[in-house]
Amino acid sequence: MKVTERIANFMAKAGFDDLPQEAIVRAKMLVLDFLGVTIAGTASPIGEIIVRFGRETKDGRAATVIGAGFKTSIPSAAFINGTLAHALDIDDTAAGTVAHPNAPVLPALLALGEKYKVSGKELLTAYILGLEVFYRVALASQGHMMGWHRTSVFGTIAAAAAAARLMNLSVEQIRAAIGISTSLAAGLQLNFGTMTKAIQVGNASRSGLVAAILAKEGCTANLDTLGDPKGFGYAFYSGKFIAEKAVTEIGKPFSIVFPGNAMKIYPCCGLAHSPADVTLRLVREHDIALEQVEKVEVYTEELTPQVLVYHQPKTDYEGKYSLEYIIAAAILDRGVRQETFTYSMVNRPEIQAFLGKVEGRVRSDAEWANMRLHPWNHPARVVIKLKDGRTYSGEAPCARGYPDMPLTAEEVISKYRDLAGLVLPAQEAERLSQLALTLEAQKGLAKLMDLASAKPTVKAQT
Repeated sequence: MKVTERIANFMAKAGFDDLPQEAIVRAKMLVLDFLGVTIAGTASPIGEIIVRFGRETKDGRAATVIGAGFKTSIPSAAFINGTLAHALDIDDTAAGTVAHPNAPVLPALLALGEKYKVSGKELLTAYILGLEVFYRVALASQGHMMGWHRTSVFGTIAAAAAAARLMNLSVEQIRAAIGISTSLAAGLQLNFGTMTKAIQVGNASRSGLVAAILAKEGCTANLDTLGDPKGFGYAFYSGKFIAEKAVTEIGKPFSIVFPGNAMKIYPCCGLAHSPADVTLRLVREHDIALEQVEKVEVYTEELTPQVLVYHQPKTDYEGKYSLEYIIAAAILDRGVRQETFTYSMVNRPEIQAFLGKVEGRVRSDAEWANMRLHPWNHPARVVIKLKDGRTYSGEAPCARGYPDMPLTAEEVISKYRDLAGLVLPAQEAERLSQLALTLEAQKGLAKLMDLASAKPTVKAQT
């Protein structure tokens, strides 16, 4: 049996009753996290742009634009909501992928589910299976980036497979949907640190959804683009894609259970989270002020400098991909928050003057082997040298919120409340959370999406 066919069989045959309870519990928390980050995304600069775009191009009333108070067509809702979900860069990460599955997968499912009045169980089933496809395609890519934005590439394929499942397509139709999606997948790593990064994710959600709908209508495609030696892996990863990894032991266990998904606590690139955690701990424990610091050495893994490429950031989005800025802000502000990543905060004179004192140093992945609890973790070591000769250091095997150091349910809910509260009144946010956390009992999505659609009342950050 061919690779794409094996994935399609998995998608078509697994049902809600086949899902472990742990997967369902985790999925509901991830849905809650998604709602919080998407609602808050409307208050970001790219959020305001994409919502304006959505209003100007509104072409239907089938699906809700989250946090914006209007409806549009299914593909448009998936595009806008996918962009909003990634706008703040605080959405979930699938361990072992360095990529974010919620933002491309859930908007496609919610848009479809709203129109076709699917139940909460049906949504959760398609969602968990979609996460599995995302993880498996990422696993087969073996960590190679090749200039591609992983989230948008893997997300297009996963969204297509999940949407096809939600529409109860046949195995052959699911294969076609995946085949179509591999031709629609796109997104450049070069656009990290700009608004377009979020746009790429929104486009992945829309493209995956479109692929599934086209397959439903009879559009043909190569039925094994994931397995063919001249297919997806050849085109995107120069033949370094090991297709068999996408299907070996698929769903055993489900990736949502192991290795799991990280809940980000800082609105910036996840590769900076461990260094930020360590820096904040040292600053708070030793009462370190920015003016006391002579130098900061930050030791990271080999991947980090490939992604955190802005050494002297000048914009809010560049700041999210600057190790130097995130460390400087952590020391000065004793926190890394939403307001950390605004144009005015990034360009503070004392911060800009300090950037040169932060030195990123790479250790080979082999040197981190003893610290890593699992090979996919992102460890870090930070050494802060003061002008008076004192030196403080610390390290972490991974960031808080990642599977080996998970947030508690209360912490996830608190994160949701903080983010949703930027836009929604507290009472509405609470009602929305209760619906999300009892999703398997919901006969439809109308109430959930109605609460999630509330119009934003805050200004974009500047």
